[in-house]
Amino acid sequence: MRKNFLLLSAFGFAGLLQAQISNIDFRENKEFHRAQFLYQEQSYLASQHTFEKYLQKENIATDEEEIAAYFAALTSLINNQDGGQARLMSFQATYPRSSLSQQGTWHLGSYYLSKGDYDKAFDYLSRGNLSDLPAYQQDEFRFKLGYVNFMKDRKNQALNYLKPLTRHAVYGEDAKYYVGHIYYSQRKYDLAQPYFEELQQRNPVFRQRLLPYMVQIKFNDGNYSEAIRLGKEQLAANQEAYLTSEISKIVGESYFHQGQYDQSIPYLEAYTGEMSAADYYQLGYAYYQQKNYEKAISLFNKIVAGEDAMAQIAYYQLGNAYLKTNRKEQALAAFQSAGKMDFDAALQEDAYYHYAKLSYDVGNPYESTPVTLQKYLTQYPSGAHRKEIQNLLVDAYITSGDYRQAVEMLKSIQNKNAEQNKTFQLANYLYATTLYKNGKLNEAKNYFTTARQISADDVVTARAEFWLGEIAYRQGKYGEALNFFKGLENFPKDFNERKELSYQLGYTHYKLKNFPQSEKYFKTYLATNPPREFKADARMRLADSYVGNRNNEQAVAVYEEVEKSNNQMADEAAYSRAIVLGLTKGSAARAQALENFIKAYPVSKFNDQAQLELADTYVDLEQINSANLVLDNLIKHTNADFAAEAHLRKGFIFYIQGQTKEALRQFEKVTEKKPGTKQAIQAIENAKRIYLNNSDYKGFERWVSRFDYYQIDVSEIQTLALDNALKSFDANNYPAAIAALGNLLKDYPQLQKNDQVNYALGESYYQTNQWDAALKPLNAAAAINGNYQSDALLRLAQIYLNKNQITEAKLSLEALYNNTSNLAYQSFAEIHLMRIYAKENNTKATELAQKVLTNSKNETSVREEAELILARELYHNGQKADAEKSYKALENASSTAVRAEALYYKALLLNERKSFEASNQVIFELASKYADQQLWGSQALVVMADNYYQQGDLYQANHTIESILENYKDFPEVSKKAKVLQQKIKAKKK
Repeated sequence: MRKNFLLLSAFGFAGLLQAQISNIDFRENKEFHRAQFLYQEQSYLASQHTFEKYLQKENIATDEEEIAAYFAALTSLINNQDGGQARLMSFQATYPRSSLSQQGTWHLGSYYLSKGDYDKAFDYLSRGNLSDLPAYQQDEFRFKLGYVNFMKDRKNQALNYLKPLTRHAVYGEDAKYYVGHIYYSQRKYDLAQPYFEELQQRNPVFRQRLLPYMVQIKFNDGNYSEAIRLGKEQLAANQEAYLTSEISKIVGESYFHQGQYDQSIPYLEAYTGEMSAADYYQLGYAYYQQKNYEKAISLFNKIVAGEDAMAQIAYYQLGNAYLKTNRKEQALAAFQSAGKMDFDAALQEDAYYHYAKLSYDVGNPYESTPVTLQKYLTQYPSGAHRKEIQNLLVDAYITSGDYRQAVEMLKSIQNKNAEQNKTFQLANYLYATTLYKNGKLNEAKNYFTTARQISADDVVTARAEFWLGEIAYRQGKYGEALNFFKGLENFPKDFNERKELSYQLGYTHYKLKNFPQSEKYFKTYLATNPPREFKADARMRLADSYVGNRNNEQAVAVYEEVEKSNNQMADEAAYSRAIVLGLTKGSAARAQALENFIKAYPVSKFNDQAQLELADTYVDLEQINSANLVLDNLIKHTNADFAAEAHLRKGFIFYIQGQTKEALRQFEKVTEKKPGTKQAIQAIENAKRIYLNNSDYKGFERWVSRFDYYQIDVSEIQTLALDNALKSFDANNYPAAIAALGNLLKDYPQLQKNDQVNYALGESYYQTNQWDAALKPLNAAAAINGNYQSDALLRLAQIYLNKNQITEAKLSLEALYNNTSNLAYQSFAEIHLMRIYAKENNTKATELAQKVLTNSKNETSVREEAELILARELYHNGQKADAEKSYKALENASSTAVRAEALYYKALLLNERKSFEASNQVIFELASKYADQQLWGSQALVVMADNYYQQGDLYQANHTIESILENYKDFPEVSKKAKVLQQKIKAKKK
């Protein structure tokens, strides 16, 4: 219980100087009588003058001279004349045995006491000894000593003098008052009360004067009813503002302690003094009990700087008041503050429970909801709300996309019930999908397998089985993939991936060269009227299946249909049609179709290959000149890969024509343009055949000695070793390949410059997750402009991306993008370069994003990333209306990071339009759904703090800023923005 203390002033003290000279015998001297009279009338100047005049007479009697000298000196001091104290001291030195010397000291003390000069009064009164005074004067000066000690705050000394006088006939009442007052000021109310009560009973004057003290004493004794009764009596009689304020406060607190909150409010409101935290709390709580929550909130909000038990209670009640007004976001901050304080452990636990539960209900912008819930479980492992919080935590993990934590949380629960098993299965499935999207196929496979084995929900089991098939397919395990997909054909329920099942079965059978089945399933898929981009692809693969089944005419018909549909696959369809026409209608038809294709699709990625095919077809038709014209055109206008192929074909034409010198020149050009490549080796082998046919062994030896990548003295053992090493590699036996290739390079170091060997070794290391070891051979292969350069660059890029070595990854990706003719590789480079450029704020990101969007085969999540980059560009270029539309479309993106960023910009744009409440609601939605996205969550908090600041809610603004600075130290740019806003808040408070 808080103890109030009301301190009032003491009685004044007057009339205490009574000069005792009546007992002095002045004989019959009239002048002495006159001086005495003037002294008694306190006409001290006239009295002094009379005594001074008398002393000027001659032949004065010794005793009369002593008396006159004493009073002349005494009145001089009383008149505050210079040298007065010296005269009195001179008198005491001249008459050391005079009784007047001691009496003068007492008289001076009484004089200064009457004037209120307590220091001087104490000095003179303390010099003497009471026993030296006549008996009738001892009680008088004892009282004076008590009083002067009281006024100098020497209370224990004052008690020593005053307590013996409390029954005195003259000084008793005053002594009781001062003794009671001393005990009261020392808060010894049980000792003060008897004195005050006796005075009130005996003297009406004291009743009113002591009434405030009695109100205070009754309150501090816990006698609230009596404190209220006496307080009201005092208020009715009192006119003094200070007393009215203090007594009102005591009455109000008395009602508060009795639980009569409605009665307490007017008295607590009447207090005009400086309000303490406890005062704000009591008044706020009283309003809270009256359901005046807005008033309660305004009062609780005044207690914002405390770090004590009262502040903890106030924050807790503030949270309750916010809940009563359905302001859960503000309640969150209040309960967080109460939960951080440990003055009351039970209250702290309950506050933290509310904080954790509200984090789940409305989101937590200060820290992620899962972290908040986990902290509760850690801090209160046996808490009353443990099971409830566990369930909320699992749901929060899943909602925020932190599926791994959901899996771990549920894994730790023994004896899961049916609902928990379903959630456990779903969490495993969702985490597996995340791993799959990130390219971690083996890890994804483990979690999909777990989800499939739990079997709590048939649909989730089916979906897990589908993706296990997809992983097997991507890993080239087509038989295993087929088993998974086939197992789902008769599944009785619908599931999201069912519409893709026949598509996947078609591809899997196609990869297994089971063309009748691939034809069947692609037809089944096309009957479902799939999306346009997938429909075109499925029709192309159907046509390919026809080719595999030797139904070439049907294949040609489908290729023609795809070409006419004028979609992105039209050129591929036209090219494939031209090739198949050669199988059905002969070389002439193929040549005509290829000529038409080359003219119709001059920039197609198949154009160069079509020209090679056309040249080959002309050779078949024995149109050698036409073949040479096509090949010459390729050599002039295409890249090194196709130019080398063209030279090889020209060399072959010259060879079959018997023009061996011209053939050798063509093969030599291949070695110049593509040294160390398969094409160069083929050219050397072709040249070798010519030299050997001509029995020109030395000539071949001299010619080939220029090529350090071709060894003419390679022994049969070396050849067998190379074949064996590559045999292990070709069989996907990567550990064996690593050992074999390592031994090969050790035995034949000249092969260290062979791109095929280096690529095979690097790829083997990659497949066994030995990334660091893979780098050296892959870099060696990538440095050679050969057949394995693109494959090596792709693997290097993947390794550097996985190791988060962005600079190296970018260099590899740029080299891959600029050198490869493989469309899949180009697409891979486009996607990842787009991401890297976006982080660098490089304008190339926008260019690549547009290319990514034009590729319909890109996954949805990748296309969303591209749309996100374009949305950012719109925002930063000031095209905010267009940016808002783009971000709105991304709020339902498949990626949580994309959805989180979209909501951040939605909140930011609402802030810029001064829609502060709506902006905060979006931020709480972001915090609730995407707690793991800390970058966007922390930046959104800065926007929230600004929203509160703009609304004038400095407490919530400052609380939000402090949370940012405490919880997001890993984001310096965010902290910097928060500190700038914090300075604005501090300036506004001033």
